[in-house]
Amino acid sequence: MKTKRSSKFILNLLGFGTAVSLLGDATLYTVLPHPDISAQLGITLSMVGLLLGANRAVRLVLNGPVGFLYDRMPRRGLLIAALSLGAGSSIFYAAGSGFWPLLIGRILWGLAWSLLWVGGNSVVLDVSTEENRGRNSGMYQMWFFIGVAAASLLGSMLTDMFGFRNGQWISVGIIAATALVWVLLLPETRAQDTSVQDASEDIDRPGIMRLPWKVMAVISFTIFISRFLAWGVLAATAVLWLSDIFGTGVQLASYVIPITSFTGLFTALRNLIGVVSTPLAGAISDRYGRRWPVIGLAMIMGGLGLGMMSGEIHLLALIGAFLVPIAGSSIEALTPAIAGDQVPKKVRSRALGLINTAGDLGATIGPFAALGAIHSGWLSLGGIYRIGGALFGLAALLAFSPLVSRQRKISATDERIT
Repeated sequence: MKTKRSSKFILNLLGFGTAVSLLGDATLYTVLPHPDISAQLGITLSMVGLLLGANRAVRLVLNGPVGFLYDRMPRRGLLIAALSLGAGSSIFYAAGSGFWPLLIGRILWGLAWSLLWVGGNSVVLDVSTEENRGRNSGMYQMWFFIGVAAASLLGSMLTDMFGFRNGQWISVGIIAATALVWVLLLPETRAQDTSVQDASEDIDRPGIMRLPWKVMAVISFTIFISRFLAWGVLAATAVLWLSDIFGTGVQLASYVIPITSFTGLFTALRNLIGVVSTPLAGAISDRYGRRWPVIGLAMIMGGLGLGMMSGEIHLLALIGAFLVPIAGSSIEALTPAIAGDQVPKKVRSRALGLINTAGDLGATIGPFAALGAIHSGWLSLGGIYRIGGALFGLAALLAFSPLVSRQRKISATDERIT
């Protein structure tokens, strides 16, 4: 299906579907760590940590092959299949009980998200130029943060109003309906010119199309730290951190908001920071032609925010919680732009897959490490957040280092390196 659509239409349609796909997954991160919900499903807190990281563990194996697949095949069919798999994963959440059925759902979601994220960012690079890569990437990431915010809030509200299982069945219907919209409207964006048609041959020839491993190592380390903290530690411990501050709920006038719904609201509000910061970070990096200093500044803000969250002063802790998303959102917005700048066109999807493998490794370890440390009594939540602030600081030092500042954009003559 090759249809002429504007890049803005494609980005918004792609972004909307990606946002909707998060409904089942974001709900789990919001409500599953709560003891009442996990008990209903017959799982322990340690099992919750494993389940929340399982989908990312699957992507450690899948991201590379998925990137290779997108370098060889059209985007549209793979993306529609991915969204359909996302609906299928929520069926297991809705109908399953105990560890193993939920694990199958997480594995399905891991495959779905690998296809969605690598494919979605490949489409962003398809419809972008050197002058607007940062802005377009920021726009797509903006939809991701809208999705996390809306899904966390809606999912927690559905859980409180209809129960966890009924809420997940509603999620199945919404995601499936969005997949149908993609069937009707999503165009193919992969170029069909001769140079791209020959990509599969070039990729298989030794010495023709090499990945810039030094560039990828720096990006991979930074996104590992970011997702370990933002997607892993913070996502899995939000309900516990808020319970320490507010107890079982928050009272507004005569109405008490249950802590699960309040966690969803809090997560939604916090991710609105990402909605603003992703297009801003992308636009600034386009304007000045410098991606890494923007990332470095964002990491400093994230480290400061985590330090504030670890303290005993609740007002400062809540302010800090709204600084942390600046770090995660900026690296997510600028990673595809950096790949577009410095990776040959014919292997960009493969590069995105490998970079996301590093990020997913961090996100996989995060929930297990944080919940395991708390459950064993080895670290307090405040201690975990202080360590996280130091890790953000380390990433900031790397972003400002000469190793990164000397990296250059790839030129047309660099596209074929022997």
